[in-house]
Amino acid sequence: MSFRAVFATQSVSRRKSRFLTSFARSVTSESPDLKSEIVEMIYEVGTRSKVYCIENAGNARVFFVGVPEYTLIDAGVPGKADKILSALAQIGVQPLQVKRIILTHHHWDHVGSLWELKKRTGAEIIAHLRDAEYITGKRVRRAPRRALGRIVYSLFTLFGAQDVQSVDVDRRVNDGDRIGGFIVVHTPGHTPGHICLLRDGYLFSGDLLQATAGEFRETAHIFTADVPTSRASIRRVAELEFQFILSAHHPPHVFGSADKVRALAHKLGTMP
Repeated sequence: MSFRAVFATQSVSRRKSRFLTSFARSVTSESPDLKSEIVEMIYEVGTRSKVYCIENAGNARVFFVGVPEYTLIDAGVPGKADKILSALAQIGVQPLQVKRIILTHHHWDHVGSLWELKKRTGAEIIAHLRDAEYITGKRVRRAPRRALGRIVYSLFTLFGAQDVQSVDVDRRVNDGDRIGGFIVVHTPGHTPGHICLLRDGYLFSGDLLQATAGEFRETAHIFTADVPTSRASIRRVAELEFQFILSAHHPPHVFGSADKVRALAHKLGTMP
């Protein structure tokens, strides 16, 4: 091999190494679950709403709704049941008071602590029928198709992506079903059975989109099973009315949320 070829190979290797190092640092810095010195945090979204955001359950937030029945939305990464239950204890909620856990989709950072939470709360487990078999273990989760996605997924395995225990799904729902005060909105694309939940002006959007402080963005394509279908789901949500959007990987967005989803849909060319 020539010196030039050796140099080029080493240069590519260094770039890959820098990317992986940078990514690992970003995961560590943005994921509260990797910072053991931070205590569990829970806060109410809105005034007397009984809607709470739980931080430190992993790189995806968990939400709790205290009316009419105590409900958790998603279950964080593996090994975070203690943190989730500790956060609930801060607002006076005991494990056996949690009546249901609704899952927005089957990905590891949303169902990781589900088995332990089910064991300690006895809650009913609810998911869309198209994602349920991934949660029960009848279907195997696969790494993303794209090369970069596979690299990132391999890094996620270091943080527990392969440590997800199978759990029975007690109720399988579909589009338009009601779960207490929640309306199920089937928003496939990120996964086949991804759902959003609409309730009293709050949209729990899972990983449908990235609700950043600036303009909203699509979820990264490397983690989305079907991008065109995901865009169609964003268009559908853009036609709904809501005030707050609670996405899994960003703080709750409380001003102009519906308008920002519509702006994203227009940008993607999915709105007429």
